[in-house]
Amino acid sequence: MSQVILSDENCEGQAGHIFRVLTYLGYVELLSLELKMIPEVGLQRSVDDRTIWLHCQKHGYLLLTGNRTTTDGKESLEYAIQDLLTPTSLPVLTISNLKRIPRDRDYLTRCAHGLAEIVMDLEEYHLGTPRLYLT
Repeated sequence: MSQVILSDENCEGQAGHIFRVLTYLGYVELLSLELKMIPEVGLQRSVDDRTIWLHCQKHGYLLLTGNRTTTDGKESLEYAIQDLLTPTSLPVLTISNLKRIPRDRDYLTRCAHGLAEIVMDLEEYHLGTPRLYLT
């Protein structure tokens, strides 16, 4: 069974860059990783954060997003995480600096390695963690 990484709309290009590096390093095959975009999992673009988070939890997807701040209050991803998190919840993977991904090869490679390490240790160390940052 593969581990789906669901890219948030705000980081689709960056997710593609990370997956190219993961493929080059052999992690996609080794860890059976699969990158999907929002419409590919049956959701509409611009769906609310709560729905995306719940969909990921239900289907075992890891949500990959940027380190975005929001003034959406109860509609924000952060609020959904805080409101719904359980000890068995999957973490949200957050790219700390989206702008660095396409222009900083070392940073991109660190983010790819970080994502792979999280997937390798997911069940043992990361369930119930709200967010994990790729830096």
